[in-house]
Amino acid sequence: MKTDRWHTLFWDLDGTITDPRRGIIDSYVAFLKEAAVKVPPESELLWVIGPPLRECMSKLMGTTDPSAIEAAVTRYRYWYVDQGLMYGDIPYEGIKDLFDDLKVAGYRMFVATAKAHTYARLILRHYGLEHYFEEIHGSELDGTRSDKSDLLRWMTERHKIQANSQVLMIGDRKHDAIAAKKNNLSSLGVGYGYGSRDELENSGVDIYCETVADLRAELIDAN
Repeated sequence: MKTDRWHTLFWDLDGTITDPRRGIIDSYVAFLKEAAVKVPPESELLWVIGPPLRECMSKLMGTTDPSAIEAAVTRYRYWYVDQGLMYGDIPYEGIKDLFDDLKVAGYRMFVATAKAHTYARLILRHYGLEHYFEEIHGSELDGTRSDKSDLLRWMTERHKIQANSQVLMIGDRKHDAIAAKKNNLSSLGVGYGYGSRDELENSGVDIYCETVADLRAELIDAN
């Protein structure tokens, strides 16, 4: 049954619903090779999973020049979207069953991702997960609302949801916890994604769940 602590769940996508490692990392590697930039070991690229795309490109390319960043974003998206690498993102084991039970329990659910909502929707539709959510929200292609704090504020206003502790932001990176706090929402950090427990707890996350099973226990089984 649903707990009485929350009535609405905002879900991050990458690292929370889907494991995006192959789709994102392979796209960055293809882009860096094309740009003749030395490709670091995969373990040193994992930090790009979670933050806004333009922020990552600025750091990778060592530039703040908007035109250079936009050109890099365009080429990244060629690999991620046009070449279909985004379908390397796969749902975490047990997440679909959890969504089934959360819908039966009566939660309102939305996606809140820094990824462009157009692509988030395609990925969720590909895996038959789109219908679990009232809306799938993310950034615009030009980067508008790629800051998670701006996105959550916009979402609560758009859907006339009172921003309080009964709305729970679920994610795997510090951006999710920080954005929740800025918008007076509760926050839950998951340990199976790409942010460490220290990162999440140091960012003020209210609850930490190591596994999908732990997440189920917090959202359905706890009283």
